[in-house]
Amino acid sequence: MATITKTPIGLTLPIQDGVSGYFDQTYDTFTEKRMCLINLLRTRPGERRFQPTFGSRLWSIVFEQNSDILGDIITNIIKEDVATWIRNVTILNVNISVPQTNGTSSDTDIYSVLISVIFQDTSSQQEGTIDILLNSGKV
Repeated sequence: MATITKTPIGLTLPIQDGVSGYFDQTYDTFTEKRMCLINLLRTRPGERRFQPTFGSRLWSIVFEQNSDILGDIITNIIKEDVATWIRNVTILNVNISVPQTNGTSSDTDIYSVLISVIFQDTSSQQEGTIDILLNSGKV
């Protein structure tokens, strides 16, 4: 079970108006780890002013060919980046899929990759999933 406190321990993403203040806040460790993971995977290295090495190297593969080994490359990048920056989080599985161009056709969007990251907060033993759409415009 996640540790729940009455004192906020972080912010939720995306940043928005909160119930108990200007920003929505997290009060349990599992939600905080989930938000840290989202923040890491959406941040480019060099984007943080006083922490230039913080971020995910997913941005470096945005223009790579969608080949058979792309899934392995993405999985390795996520596992290494999380091991470097987030304590007490284990990546259990990374699922890679290519989304459809729209809901009515079978055409695939060759410019996007949908990444589902299944993780575990090792301090509480809780598991969760986050989905990230990687394309040339944004993560």
